Amino acid sequence: MEDWWEIMKVKNKAYIRHLAKNILNANKSRRNILLLAIALTSILFTSLFSVALGLGKSMETQTMKTIGTISHGSFKELSDEDVEILTHDKDIKDFSVREKVGILDDEKISAELSYMDRKGFEWSLIEKVKGKFPEKENDVFIDLATAKKLGYKGEIGEEIEIPYSIEKPYTGEIIEKKSDKFIISGTFQNPIDSNVGVGQIYLSKAYVDKLLLPENNNDVEVMLKNSFMIRNKLLKIAERNGYKVVEDPGNLSDKEIRIGVNFAYIFSGDSSFDFKTFLPFLSFLILVIVAGYLIINNIFKISVNEDIKLLGLLKTIGMTKPQIKKLVHHESLAVALPTIIVGDIVGISIGKVILNKIFANNEMLTDVKLSLMVIILIILFSTAFTLLTVFLSVMRPARYAAKVSPIDASKYNETTIKKKYKSENISLGKLARRQVFSNKFRFISIVLSISLSAVILNSVLTYTGNIDLEKGISDVIVTDYNIASPKYFRYMYLGSEYGIDKKFIDEIENHKGYKSGGALYSSGYEHTYPEIKIEDKKVAPLLFGMDEFLINKQKCIDGEFDKEKWQTGNYIIIGEYGDKKSAFKTGDKIKINVKNKAKEVQVMGKIEYNFSNGLRYFPVIKEDINDESSPTLGLEYIYMNPNEYKELTGDQSIMSYGFDVADREKENFDKLLKTFENEPDFSYDSRDLQIKSTMEFKNLIEFAGYSLSIVLFLISVLNFINVIATEILRNMVNLSILEAIGMTKKNIKKYLVKKNLIYSLCGLVFSFIIMLLVDKYILIGFMEQTKWTSYKFVIMPLILVNFVNIIIGILFTGRFYEKHSQKSLVDRIRSLE
Repeated sequence: MEDWWEIMKVKNKAYIRHLAKNILNANKSRRNILLLAIALTSILFTSLFSVALGLGKSMETQTMKTIGTISHGSFKELSDEDVEILTHDKDIKDFSVREKVGILDDEKISAELSYMDRKGFEWSLIEKVKGKFPEKENDVFIDLATAKKLGYKGEIGEEIEIPYSIEKPYTGEIIEKKSDKFIISGTFQNPIDSNVGVGQIYLSKAYVDKLLLPENNNDVEVMLKNSFMIRNKLLKIAERNGYKVVEDPGNLSDKEIRIGVNFAYIFSGDSSFDFKTFLPFLSFLILVIVAGYLIINNIFKISVNEDIKLLGLLKTIGMTKPQIKKLVHHESLAVALPTIIVGDIVGISIGKVILNKIFANNEMLTDVKLSLMVIILIILFSTAFTLLTVFLSVMRPARYAAKVSPIDASKYNETTIKKKYKSENISLGKLARRQVFSNKFRFISIVLSISLSAVILNSVLTYTGNIDLEKGISDVIVTDYNIASPKYFRYMYLGSEYGIDKKFIDEIENHKGYKSGGALYSSGYEHTYPEIKIEDKKVAPLLFGMDEFLINKQKCIDGEFDKEKWQTGNYIIIGEYGDKKSAFKTGDKIKINVKNKAKEVQVMGKIEYNFSNGLRYFPVIKEDINDESSPTLGLEYIYMNPNEYKELTGDQSIMSYGFDVADREKENFDKLLKTFENEPDFSYDSRDLQIKSTMEFKNLIEFAGYSLSIVLFLISVLNFINVIATEILRNMVNLSILEAIGMTKKNIKKYLVKKNLIYSLCGLVFSFIIMLLVDKYILIGFMEQTKWTSYKFVIMPLILVNFVNIIIGILFTGRFYEKHSQKSLVDRIRSLE
């Protein structure tokens, strides 16, 4: 026998949907406000995800440039048999094979020789490709810099002789030395910010097949189904095919291989993803969800309260609790779905505008366009979060609507009347306070929704208002101009080969308007520990030679500069970065050992180490350079007299050269330096460019912050207007009764305005408290990480936003009440009973 609820089940889904649409259309002003609120919430999410995913993709691409490939990962030191087994695994979507041959047989020029298939070239991020990949046996595809170092022009069709050594991969063991003549079939350049520090020479398959190469000389680059947890996927592929993954290269046993992970992919499992960097975005996302929840929840709560008598009547004719819930949820979906589509379109457009501005003003980010796949992801994320926000917002009102009985609904009055008040005296202010605080949940949600937009706007202005131009650029440049190789400005100055040519310095010093300048000498990462060490201390010293002109530009944090002592060469200056203190104090005597050549010096003082006087990157140096698990040594930045530096290290390469010019000649110097930029080994920076860049960055932050804050502010204003309108309509009977017993329309308006003033003033207090919490736990820490800001509390935007709410509360209240109280008093009471 069928259960009773199966017998009574009625097919009424279509009717409930139809009824939900009719209820929405019955109150068009409320529906329109709800449409706008959800649309603006969707715009917020979409623009937020557009910027976040766009920046993420840009950073991935930028990091890939330094690595040299877009492949997910690789298997290294494979035999032909290993390649055949692994490339047939179900998890490998595509692959590329590279056969290692050896290295260029030249003590001064570093380059690798290998064969790579067409897929590998497609995945390689090489630039300015000319000609074609090697096909004929004597074809060679070479990077232009290596060809020129070998003494050739690097022209297509040019004959080139290449001496090379066939090596056992990753061991350096030389098997055979050869030299052959080739024809250049194509040339290319590595990106300026590539970490590939050696030249690349690619041979044809036909040529490589004739060589006697080691068995395990293949590397296989792979593309997986996705880039999530790449390391784990590679380990599973190896294990599934009977291989053991080891860390140490060379001399592998049978069935032992190594893997490589492209850490450019943020969720690769090897990414240096910093949660602190993600925290401001996560906090903002949570803030948007909370704001959207409070606003949409409040509008639906008001809607349910307005429709409570109708819902009670529906219950009396047999509508069940689940059906009432469905009715309210159908209302939410009916307004959410079309508005989300509009929100996605507008949000992606806003996101693109913000990203274009970011990429235009930041050289360290690659300008990427949002691909179709990324746009689909943005739409999916935004739609999911908007629907989640709407669903959470509607849950409480729907549950409340389903719970109210038909009898209670028919007698419903939202205002809770206390049986006894402490004072018999009544005033418009007391009446307003009792009405506002009668429903504490609605009061808190209204006030919080008003406060959050003010908090976001205030946070943006706190950040941008505290950007110190001088402080910001002093970490990057201390002179009018600074010249160096492009690698230096791209944080890739690894060795003396990237030093600036002295011919540029000579021409600058002889140019009209030149005042004075100085050089910073360094061999970069080329000469470090253990070649250079400090006796009796386990630290990794980085030596610099600095001209007196530049020393006088530095910020001294301990001791003082003595010109006469400095010229003796027996003194050094220590650089300290941030809160990382040196192991040495002013006055300490230390013995520097460079390739077993020792020099005892004394610490004269300390200066701030930063991008204006350093490498622009932070090397990781291990105690045992051959053991990745050995302890990391602390870095010591040591500045010496240039003559002593050159004598001790034997290195004369100038890393950068800074100089000042007469103000009236800056335009001429800009023209001169721009002509030098045609040279591949020259680049420059200037104080004016840095000021312009910092100002553009400030404008960018303001633009992004204002765009999102204005959207949220509009939502809160709409919400506030909706609250005012619905409260007036809901209380029209009570207001009409008050008018009937003698209260004038002027006093009623005062009463309504006072209610709105309470909301606005409470919003100011709430926003002040929230702002203090945001500053303490998010903003102060975030601003400390950026060297160009210094925190100061800002309150004016909080006052400004709440002042706008007060104006709206006064102007809108009066006009709305006037519009809905034009009928006679008797008609108003009768029509609303």
